Amino acid sequence: MFTNRFIKIFLFLFLFGGLAPLSFAQQNAQALFDNANELLQEGSYQQAISSYQNLEDGNTVSGALFLNMGISYQRIDSLGKAKYYFLKASQFEETEEQAHQALEFVESQFSRQSAVLPKLPWDIATDWLKEHIGAKNILLIGIITLNIGVFIFITHWFLQMYPKVLRIGGFSLIAAALLIIAISFYTQYINERYSKAVMVTEKVSVLEEPTEEAPIVSRAYEGYTFTIDHRQNKSQQDWSYVRMRNGLYGWIPNNEILIL
Repeated sequence: MFTNRFIKIFLFLFLFGGLAPLSFAQQNAQALFDNANELLQEGSYQQAISSYQNLEDGNTVSGALFLNMGISYQRIDSLGKAKYYFLKASQFEETEEQAHQALEFVESQFSRQSAVLPKLPWDIATDWLKEHIGAKNILLIGIITLNIGVFIFITHWFLQMYPKVLRIGGFSLIAAALLIIAISFYTQYINERYSKAVMVTEKVSVLEEPTEEAPIVSRAYEGYTFTIDHRQNKSQQDWSYVRMRNGLYGWIPNNEILIL
């Protein structure tokens, strides 16, 4: 009797002790977010940004948070950071449409626009798969397709009807599954190796080597977007190897960009 009561009390304290801090943290984050929104409405943009930044640093993120951060930076004319946060907000379904509208406006405000080379079809396909399906889901589709193909192929050993059709169909599904699995691994590789970054300072030189004395490849301006090659960056702490949208490659200091 005493043991059962002790166990119940222990379980109650354990659950209450675990859930109470979580609930308090959520309430505190919501209060901080509401306060930041009030500061934004009052025009205290720097204070609002500071509050939003505290939430981001604490990993309490949402589309609304990034959207409001973008608006705050836009109001203080820091358009590079505004673009960065609008891009992050566009990754959330609830703020995707508003973020794209805000991005169109911000893009029109930059005094310099980067030349853009069209993407290769394979790059377009890979970006679409990464953003809309994801490497893990592609892998799952491949595994399911592989199992179905193997099942159909084995079936032709036991069914007298259409054995050739079942054999060819099984082989075709197995081949398709292996291709899908290969695509999933490639998509994951691209996702881990490359990231998008936004230029958030006024102007910087893109250099041939990660040193300030290196020859200049090109100039980059606020709002330019780059593709970061993380494999090239392993040996460099303060520099990032980038591909510009005009197809040129070079090195840029990390403090000039924000990586998505």
